Amino acid sequence: RFIDEVTRGLDFCYAYLDDILVASQSEEEHDAHLTQLFQRLNDYGVRLNPDKCMFYAAELDFLGCHISPQGIRPLGSKVVAIREFPQPTTVQELRQFLGCVNFYRRFIPRAAVLLSPLERLLAAQ
Repeated sequence: RFIDEVTRGLDFCYAYLDDILVASQSEEEHDAHLTQLFQRLNDYGVRLNPDKCMFYAAELDFLGCHISPQGIRPLGSKVVAIREFPQPTTVQELRQFLGCVNFYRRFIPRAAVLLSPLERLLAAQ
């Protein structure tokens, strides 16, 4: 992907489609990271829309997660959606549910053990 090529080697950048997250430990480091990123974007002829940019955010929501100095956690609204997901009655609904849950798998202790009965149901199909 183009954006991956643009940000290759910039280990502080996390790109997804046309979004780039820059992670820094301090404001000074962030300034240096932004300078490097802006130079790279310029080298590739990439222009930014200032109205769609957010700079120096201490925390933000990105790809279904809340990112802050305390760490990364799933968005509360997504957790509620999973908890309130109606009991699947078809294979398609079960796949949809597992897809939602698997996106947040890293936040679920013992996810493999908890989800294995549901995954076995799919394997039997």
